[in-house]
Amino acid sequence: MDITELRCLVALGDELHFGRAAQKLDMLPASLGRYIRLLEEDLGVRLVARTTRSVALTAAGVELLEEARRL
Repeated sequence: MDITELRCLVALGDELHFGRAAQKLDMLPASLGRYIRLLEEDLGVRLVARTTRSVALTAAGVELLEEARRL
């Protein structure tokens, strides 16, 4: 886990949209998705529930988002 992955989670948590969150971070949505996926793999837990139409944080994602905001 690194600070970039946490910044990505915070942006995604704020926007709940990969495109807008990626734009906020000045990166491509695919890159943002890769950072989120790496964070999920590092922690061994799903943080984001994705569908083709929506993005939502899981309970673990909400907890980590709160901690990441404090950092």
